Amino acid sequence: MTDYLALCARLPGNELVAAECENLTGGVPEEDGVAVCRSVELIVRGAYVHTGLRLIARGETLEDLLQAVNGQSFPDEGFRIEHLRLAGQKLVNSREAAIRLANVIPASPELEAPKHRFLLIERHSGLWFGEIVVESAQSYRRHDRKPFRTSTSLPSRLGRALVNLVAPPARTILDPCCGTGSILLEAQAIGLEACGVDWNSRMVGMSRRNLAHFGYPAEVIDSDFRQVTSTADAIVTDLPYGLFMHETKEDLQGIIEHAHALAPQAVFVLGEDISDWLRDAGYSRIKVFRVRKHKEFSRFAHWVST
Repeated sequence: MTDYLALCARLPGNELVAAECENLTGGVPEEDGVAVCRSVELIVRGAYVHTGLRLIARGETLEDLLQAVNGQSFPDEGFRIEHLRLAGQKLVNSREAAIRLANVIPASPELEAPKHRFLLIERHSGLWFGEIVVESAQSYRRHDRKPFRTSTSLPSRLGRALVNLVAPPARTILDPCCGTGSILLEAQAIGLEACGVDWNSRMVGMSRRNLAHFGYPAEVIDSDFRQVTSTADAIVTDLPYGLFMHETKEDLQGIIEHAHALAPQAVFVLGEDISDWLRDAGYSRIKVFRVRKHKEFSRFAHWVST
C-alpha cells in the first residue's frame, strides 16, 4: 500500500488546519505540519493543506536514506530535488544531499523544467523523501478580489477551509446567513451546488453581484432562513456578530434549530463557543475549532452532525 504525505501550513492558534487535513486526506498533521495519509488528490482544493507527496523512503541519517532510495524504480525522465527543513536542527547540507540523492536515482536531472519533483524533508524524526504529486491550486485567492465586501466578511482562505470540512461527502451547501457570499464562492469554486439565504436585501444584492463577477450560478434568496424548506447535504455559515448585527440570541438559536432540520451536518462560525446551543438544537456530535484572528479575538468553528 502506497503511503502519502500531506504538508500543511503551520499556523499557531488555528485548529482548523488539522481538521481540514483530516477530512481531505485522512491524515492528521504532526507538530511540524506533516501528515501521513491515505490519499492526496483533494489537496488541489486545499486552504491550509498545500502539498501532497508519494512517500519514497525515509531514514534517520542521509546514509540510511540513500540506502533506502538506491535500487528503487524511478521514471526515466528529468527530475529536480527540492529541500524543506522542518527540524530545528540542521541534519544535512541541502546541496550535498541533493547531489548524492541524484546519483542514486537512475534518471537524468532537469532543474529548469522537471517532469518530476522530489522533496527531501528534514523532520525531527529524520529524513523523509518523496515525490510531489499535487499542490493546492489556491483558487480561493481570486476571491480576495471580490468587488463587494464588509468589515466582517470571511477571509477567502478561511471560507475554503470551512467548506472543506464537510465536502466530501457533501455535494450541496446551504448558507443561511450568506452576507456577501464568501461561503458560496468557495463552494462553487470546488464544484459544489450552493444556495445562500439572507434577510438583509443589501447583503443579498452584494452576494449576487460577487457570484456574477466570478461567473458562478449559485442562487441567493432574500428571506428569513427560518422560512426556507429546501434541504442540503450540509449547512455552512458565519453567524452574524459584532456591533452592527440586528439578530438577537433567540434569532441565532432559531437559525441553528432550523438548520438541524434541513441538513445532517453543519459548520457554524461565531466569536464564542456555542456548544450548549448546538446540543439544545439536537446535534449529537460537536467538534469546536478555535481560529485566532488576533490576540484579542478568535472565531470558533463548530462542526456538528446529527
